[in-house]
Amino acid sequence: MSPEAGVAMSNPRWLKRVKALLISGAYYPPQVGGISRFNEQVALALGPDHVCCLTGVARAGGAHGSSGPVVYRYPSMIGRSRMIKAGGWVAALTQIMIRERPQVVILGSVDDSHFGLWLYRWFRIPFIVFAHGNEILETIQKKSKRQQLALRLANRVLASSRYTAGIAQQAGADPERIRVRWPGCDSDFFRPMVAKDDLRQKLLGARHSDRVILTVGNLVSRKGQDMVIRALPALCRRVPDLVYMIVGDGPCRGELERLAMDLGVRDRVTFVGRVPDEDLPDLYALCDVFVMASRERLEENDVEGFGMVLLEASACGKPVVGGRSGGVPDALADGVSGLLVDPLNPEEITEALASLLTDHDLATHLGEQGRLRVVHEFQWGRVSDDLLSTLDIVQREGAVRR
Repeated sequence: MSPEAGVAMSNPRWLKRVKALLISGAYYPPQVGGISRFNEQVALALGPDHVCCLTGVARAGGAHGSSGPVVYRYPSMIGRSRMIKAGGWVAALTQIMIRERPQVVILGSVDDSHFGLWLYRWFRIPFIVFAHGNEILETIQKKSKRQQLALRLANRVLASSRYTAGIAQQAGADPERIRVRWPGCDSDFFRPMVAKDDLRQKLLGARHSDRVILTVGNLVSRKGQDMVIRALPALCRRVPDLVYMIVGDGPCRGELERLAMDLGVRDRVTFVGRVPDEDLPDLYALCDVFVMASRERLEENDVEGFGMVLLEASACGKPVVGGRSGGVPDALADGVSGLLVDPLNPEEITEALASLLTDHDLATHLGEQGRLRVVHEFQWGRVSDDLLSTLDIVQREGAVRR
């Protein structure tokens, strides 16, 4: 199968070229989700001089992007048949080893540990593992020997937050090789913008003049849209001109609609559905406050490892409210870019949202500080520089180990 190719800007400041292979069997666009977006952004930030990608996710509609690194897509890698899967990834890796000759392997998650272990065993290629959250909890619960071995043998485990670093160590990662590496955010793309009146009218209809609180994310229990809806009755008594806009789709939509109906606030909740990434800045521009009341569901191995949408909203100059759970405190600086709340307490969510909706100076200050924080601490260029440095170190370590 031919790779999908494109051209992206590489980092001219980095003279030595260490070529890496980023492997993510199930998490790469057009698959929707935070890990997929993260893997793509990492690949774009590194550029084609430093990375090529291998995934089992087929491209949408038979088309491929016009920019970015070389992406080898082998859908058979994630097929149901074990023999077909094995044949698919052996064929893919053979082609890539001949064409690309990678010096370091980056595993998009520990779920891809078999690739890293196989390449290390047969070619002595050192590997790095990205640790996000849910997959690490699952490794701990199931005591998955292969994943635990990969975490122990990895030259580096790059955790998305301090929380994720902690559970990665519990799962078997060598604490000396764990590094916290926050995701980035494109502050040129996600930026303060004037809201579009026609879009406001289209999405909100009769409530187009109301103040807006916004959540962007899959409609799953972890994201906490239900807790925001539970806070709405009390919140609307304090802020009568209010509407809650929910962007995203998922299995909990019907349940959320019924909850809003039962609480008498169905007319205050607008379900936008899933939207293309390129439309997100316009949606952030519509809101007065962004909220994501994420909660831990450890019995389901479900946790917010970081919360990239919190950075996006901050980059757009919006004050944010986040659930005090998982890695969210790394994405949201409490009292600086927004407010952390108990995600299981509707009254606390109400108080935080009401304070930002009624205190214009506070909301403006937190939005401005959040924007500055993203610009100074969360640029993809910085992520790229850190990762390139890590690749160089790991490549040298791998040569010594060989």
